[in-house]
Amino acid sequence: MNVFQAVVLGIIQGLTEFLPVSSSGHLLLGSIVLGFPVPGLSLSLLLHLGTAFATVVMLWEEIAHLARGIFTPGSREERLRAVTLVGFIAAASVPGAAVGLTLGDFLDTAFGSGGVAALGLVITGFILMLTERAGFTGFPGAPGKPPRAGGSETAVAADRGVRRRTPRKGLKERPEGDGEILSTVNLRRALLVGLFQAVAVIPGISRSGATIASGILSGMEREDAARFSFLLALPAILGGALLDFREALSVGEQVLSFSGLLGATVAFATGVVALSVVFRTVRKGSLRKFAYYCFAAGAISLIYLMARP
Repeated sequence: MNVFQAVVLGIIQGLTEFLPVSSSGHLLLGSIVLGFPVPGLSLSLLLHLGTAFATVVMLWEEIAHLARGIFTPGSREERLRAVTLVGFIAAASVPGAAVGLTLGDFLDTAFGSGGVAALGLVITGFILMLTERAGFTGFPGAPGKPPRAGGSETAVAADRGVRRRTPRKGLKERPEGDGEILSTVNLRRALLVGLFQAVAVIPGISRSGATIASGILSGMEREDAARFSFLLALPAILGGALLDFREALSVGEQVLSFSGLLGATVAFATGVVALSVVFRTVRKGSLRKFAYYCFAAGAISLIYLMARP
């Protein structure tokens, strides 16, 4: 794969890994439409590492907070909260890991077509629209919503029964949230998000879209749902990269190349931009625009695939 193709795929990977529009579906459909060869194991590995690094950079506050809570002296409550959150992430990772390890090759063969990816995009649109229709986004007063117009954030939190906390020392106060990171995540909600992540192994179904939507629908605060989704993505991305690395070595494929490293750099840069957009949209906006995009992209892709010779 040449430099131009690697850069284009890096842009697609970086943007769609985090925007709720399916990176797997866009990479597959993009390769078909643009006539690119299917990305090799080494390029897939490097693109995943680029987006993983973007996740670490954008969620460094949460990662550092969890690490401090576990490995540095502090209050028992702080350590317990950090260990519990790591446990939630581990528990939520199990369904996706189990499906990927046991059914990964079968799913790639059975569902690795452009038509399935296009249908997956439409399904993603319905998932996002369901989140809107259920009243958990875009309407003030329900769990996971922005504050009411004319009402204080504290008053809205009181309406939801959310206890306000003072931000921990060393952490930046976020525009939304209750001061303690991921305070609305519990085991039941985490497992539900993990199940949706497992479903998203099918091309076209957005991992970030499915996990953010399921988090909001389960009752998480909007920003907590997004942050938990991307913290959960980190072991999934790194696990996929590790499998690609092992398979690349087994077939003797060269792992490092200039085009691959450039693609990874582009994936990192565009991933940072995409994460910023998602956090801003989830915090203050609506998922509806992403649903409309998925409907349009899926429909156009299906028409293209049926019309081509």
